[in-house]
Amino acid sequence: MRLVVGLCAGLATLATPGRAQTAVQTVTLPAGWNAVWLEVEPTYPAGDPKAGQPKIPDDVFTNPAIDIVATPKPLAGSAEFFASEPGTITTFNKDDWQQWKRTDLASTNNLAAIFGNRSYLIHTTGTTTVTLSLTGKVRFFHPTWTPDRYNLLGFGLEGTRTFSEFFSAAGTKHPVDKIFTLVPGGSWVKVAPSQAMDSGKAYWIFSAGPSNYMGPVALDFDHAVTGTLNYGGPSDAQKVGTDMLDLKELVFTNSGAAAATPSATAISPDSGLALYRVTPATTGLGYMRGNGFLAAFVPIAAKQTATLTIGAMRSFSDDAVHTSLYRLRTSPAGASFYLPVTAVKSDIQQTAAAAGGGPSGPVAGLWVGEVTVNGATSIAVDGAPTQPTAGNAPLRILLHADAGGTVRLLSQVTLMQTKTADPAVAGVPVLVVDPARIPFFEGIKERNGKRVGLRLEAVAYDMPRSASAWSGADLVTFATRPTALQEVYDLATVMTGALGQTVSATLTLDPFHRSNPLRHVYHQDLTKGPQITRTLTFAFDASQPVPDRLAGSFSDEIQGLVKDKLTLTGRVEMRRVSPVATLEGVQ
Repeated sequence: MRLVVGLCAGLATLATPGRAQTAVQTVTLPAGWNAVWLEVEPTYPAGDPKAGQPKIPDDVFTNPAIDIVATPKPLAGSAEFFASEPGTITTFNKDDWQQWKRTDLASTNNLAAIFGNRSYLIHTTGTTTVTLSLTGKVRFFHPTWTPDRYNLLGFGLEGTRTFSEFFSAAGTKHPVDKIFTLVPGGSWVKVAPSQAMDSGKAYWIFSAGPSNYMGPVALDFDHAVTGTLNYGGPSDAQKVGTDMLDLKELVFTNSGAAAATPSATAISPDSGLALYRVTPATTGLGYMRGNGFLAAFVPIAAKQTATLTIGAMRSFSDDAVHTSLYRLRTSPAGASFYLPVTAVKSDIQQTAAAAGGGPSGPVAGLWVGEVTVNGATSIAVDGAPTQPTAGNAPLRILLHADAGGTVRLLSQVTLMQTKTADPAVAGVPVLVVDPARIPFFEGIKERNGKRVGLRLEAVAYDMPRSASAWSGADLVTFATRPTALQEVYDLATVMTGALGQTVSATLTLDPFHRSNPLRHVYHQDLTKGPQITRTLTFAFDASQPVPDRLAGSFSDEIQGLVKDKLTLTGRVEMRRVSPVATLEGVQ
């Protein structure tokens, strides 16, 4: 179930474009050659037919003074393509670079789009300085280094620091005497240790062996490679004081020789997504909520690691992806990084209709849960009272609610999607309960080179035999199995009531049922069992504070298994893992 929730949460995050993920970067281009590090990715605005896509060079470099733009090919990376040291702008291997020229008489342009977190060589004509203001998407970026080569990289910087101050913590990994900067005439020259670094400028920087250096203070968090601190849905929210908060950790490592204090600035915060500092409770287990994310950070001692726990509180009610964008400065001498923070109301993948206007019903879709039996009728105590069990017995339960509110109990279901001939066109999620219909769809996971569905089963709740399997007399009257009796079982059982309130259903296991526990097909005295009837009731709590989660009490009254009625009681907790309101194979 955790796999399904994690998968669907990831799909939910990708289903709807996030808000407020854009920032502005201003680039100053003196006449001649410039090595630029772009943190932003210019994209087409809403309303444009190509909204959200990276812009082509013609639409980014509209100033006629900009006549040439070049960047290393993505597969080639940013490592150097010349001899032992950078020389002039003409010495690199042009075959491993993409370029764009304003006048392209030879049709050699092969730079199709401008992407963020990349280095570009930009040439301007004339004698005046060109100021380029770019608005685009941003993401958290961790530099990657090709070992034992020069790498063309830059950093986002706030304030002033020298090359020596920035790279001193790297030791011999990135010696300052092997860093080159581009001068307007087109030559690469060595920087001086006392020379100030420029934000948004790219340099050839040598990496002596493997490196993950990002400045005197490094920053990391779970799934940082995605570029977003993603809280997803609220399924793992925890009680912090009187609030329900999702908790994530930012890990800072200060490799410098002096204490460093990070800081954060809000670029475009979302009013419905509040972030708070969270610390362990001073007494007992639990957490305490502190100040907001922008409050003063605690200094990090030299050569030490500090962890900052951030709790997210949602106050929005729509199904869109909400994003708050921050600028995180790791230290006065270090780099600054954009930090988009995202969250959604629901853990599950939203349908196209839900993304625009909310789901068709508050509980429509597939629910996966766990029944915990903690009470049972005693068959050894007079009066057969219900007593606490010696231990808890967890049982998986599957429920589905359609768009009209009809609730069905399932014993198995397979998560799949409609087939598609174009990988760019995603399939539509489906829930398949009829095994005969599985070949008409394709899986959502890849296993050994083949796409397979994700099958969920609730073996403790098998379906009754289908009415079409037997049309004769009551099976209880037969001493042996009728030869005409077929092994055909229902795919689902309709329940009475409403999901989120109280639902109930009755399951009947006839004497020859495949799951009858008192029958053994190969034992001459156990060719049949008693007819067993189970009445299941789920009474959900009146308060359900977390979307897509339900909790309540449960009872299972069993007749036929023992002489008296056997009652099992306990708790049930459920999560909605798919909003698909239709079951394939159920009429």
